[in-house]
Amino acid sequence: MIERTLSIIKPDATKRNITGKINKIIEDNSLKIIAQKKIQLNEDMAKKFYAVHKDKSFYEDLIN
Repeated sequence: MIERTLSIIKPDATKRNITGKINKIIEDNSLKIIAQKKIQLNEDMAKKFYAVHKDKSFYEDLIN
């Protein structure tokens, strides 16, 4: 059985230009990257994605 996982590289890592280093860490730990997709969430998408954090103090920072 093949196991799969999702990794999310947050915008601050993209701004700091370290996504390649993060990918290397993943691969150096015997994981294989089979697909990548770069998207920018609009406010509605972010609200749905981060809904689990809706009652947290940092929620507004996540969706803006």
